[in-house]
Amino acid sequence: MDRIFLYTDDNLIGQSIHRYLVDNNKNITIFRYQDITRGAIAPLSGIVIFNAIHKDFSAADTMLLLNDMRWRLLHCARLIMVVRDDIASLFRELINIDNTMILTEKTPLRDFYRAVSAPADDGDFSLPKKLSARERQVLELTLTCHNNKKIATLLNIDHKTVHSHRIHIMQKLGMHNSRAMHNKIVDMYQC
Repeated sequence: MDRIFLYTDDNLIGQSIHRYLVDNNKNITIFRYQDITRGAIAPLSGIVIFNAIHKDFSAADTMLLLNDMRWRLLHCARLIMVVRDDIASLFRELINIDNTMILTEKTPLRDFYRAVSAPADDGDFSLPKKLSARERQVLELTLTCHNNKKIATLLNIDHKTVHSHRIHIMQKLGMHNSRAMHNKIVDMYQC
């Protein structure tokens, strides 16, 4: 059985995950979320759960931190992210770590148990990304507040192609219009 490391704030979701796993006899160690933001070394093996629902740090800040720590987290048996349900699809596309599983606050606790009990090589949990590499580039540049013309200049493509990519991004992620996409982006930056 893999060791489980839970990075969480002392909130209801983090407490629920911890209590449920302890009640099911899982070997779990809790770290405060601030430990990882201050540069504490992440474990190199085992299952790591990050509760990205935090009152002081936005989901976007957590995503950037984890992308920066990618090389440390590649040796984890499984990386599980707990994010808000409304931004889960966007978060899945923007995280640059392959062995990541995204769960939400609405995920039943039995799914957490299943996620930490399954063998490490069981690929049923991590969902494939829906966007192409170019669409992810456009999405990342959109997150940094670039307009279509600026993105086109940076990627050396026509601005109409950028518009086409944005339409595909919205369709693939279930957003009906650009306002919905911008609202999700704003939600990622709110605590």
